[in-house]
Amino acid sequence: MSDLFMTYLLPAALFIFFLSSLYFLLVFPREKDERYNLIMMYSFKYAYYALMVMLLATFIFSELLNFEVVNEYFTEAILVDLLISHLAFTLTAIILNKRM
Repeated sequence: MSDLFMTYLLPAALFIFFLSSLYFLLVFPREKDERYNLIMMYSFKYAYYALMVMLLATFIFSELLNFEVVNEYFTEAILVDLLISHLAFTLTAIILNKRM
């Protein structure tokens, strides 16, 4: 699993963080009005829910598969959960920016 994380997931995570940073720097509106506040509020809310659901799933699977909390697989699963939460935040912001 560690080889999978280092060879595929880490470059993918860096690429996703880079693309989302470019989007927020170049495309996302800079004026902080009510529309901006609504987009940020909903984006953070959906990212928080995604993170909580993924962490719950990680803890349940760790109990079912007998992972230890200090195990490297568990740590990598937490990093994947953070990546999914970041994706939820970015995609929500992109979708709401186009719709509003």
